[in-house]
Amino acid sequence: MSQILLEKIAKPLFAIEPLSQNCQSIFDRRNHILIGISPFNSRFSEEYIYRLIEWSIKEFKGVSVLLAGNEAANLLEALGTSRVKAERKVRKEVNRNRRFAERALKAHGGNPEAIYTFSDFITQPVYCDMRTKIEESFLHQPNFQNACLEMSHAAIVGRASGTNMDISVITSEMLHNAVQYVLAELPFFIGAPNILGIQETVLAYHKPWRLGEQIKDEQFSIRMQQNQGYITVDEIH
Repeated sequence: MSQILLEKIAKPLFAIEPLSQNCQSIFDRRNHILIGISPFNSRFSEEYIYRLIEWSIKEFKGVSVLLAGNEAANLLEALGTSRVKAERKVRKEVNRNRRFAERALKAHGGNPEAIYTFSDFITQPVYCDMRTKIEESFLHQPNFQNACLEMSHAAIVGRASGTNMDISVITSEMLHNAVQYVLAELPFFIGAPNILGIQETVLAYHKPWRLGEQIKDEQFSIRMQQNQGYITVDEIH
């Protein structure tokens, strides 16, 4: 879409719902927002990303964007796509998301370098430490494992539905393959500020996380850090 057409989009307005009172407090200070953008999701059109980033830049002192990492290929692989083809599809989709986000950040005075993928941090000590603890909890805490696998199940069903794929059986192998995406993303839900080296942030997404609700309610050993918030953003038309 051309820059001229994008600039004609009406002023965006979003309603927010914080996960907790602490999340509300972090949001109220407006220091930083981390926008989560999912691959293979029709919601994240160029126009929607443009409006969401425009709103975010007007509302917050700092804006970053979080894109999927290589683990997104696991979801496609769980549904029968070969690994090579799955990785190629993910690269293409993430590059598309990145291109749209860069355009929006540049257009509204944001930092086009503030776009990250999970995979950017695979050797970063803070991220690695969080992910190790998450994976240990997944292996040793059945209730946490089941909650993660429920998210994996929802992702598989959603992807299959979005591609008109008929799946009659979702196996344990499929769930454990696709759940790697969930485990890779979770560090940004519980401790993104320490990963990014910032004071505090709210992770923003367009729908609530059932797993996030359970973490907030302290059903597992995994905890959100005090400088980490989560909000759902709902565009008002």
